[in-house]
Amino acid sequence: MIHYVSGTVEKDMIGLIICSHGSVSRGLAEAVSMVYGSCSNLAYLGLEESDDIESWGNELADLTRIFPKGCIVLVDLFGGTPCNQFLAKTASDSSSKTCAVAGVNLGMVLEALEYRETNELEELAAILTESGRNAVVNISEKWNNRRG
Repeated sequence: MIHYVSGTVEKDMIGLIICSHGSVSRGLAEAVSMVYGSCSNLAYLGLEESDDIESWGNELADLTRIFPKGCIVLVDLFGGTPCNQFLAKTASDSSSKTCAVAGVNLGMVLEALEYRETNELEELAAILTESGRNAVVNISEKWNNRRG
């Protein structure tokens, strides 16, 4: 289990947890630090092949509780184990202040950091969902259309 919480936990800021299979979550967090430096209220949790899934899900649930204002959980794959563990351990908890978005990418994480201070959880989840949709671009097609 790869687990890390960056910087300090600020009580008036939405938390951001990146969850993935393997080390994708760590790679995204490291890329974020290249752009922003150290970030408060940022955590990641990577699922390793040797991890006990139940324990991993409990760790995710524990992570969501460290952010008093709530958190956005960004998972790599809808229907994958990190997503399913979020649903099993967190989504059904009525006291949990969380939203989750699947399909995490670097642009989405950067937008989450930019917009989390001025939006509520549900609004932020909608912004990030749209960001993810807009991040997938057929570059060759766009380039060829530009040249006419």
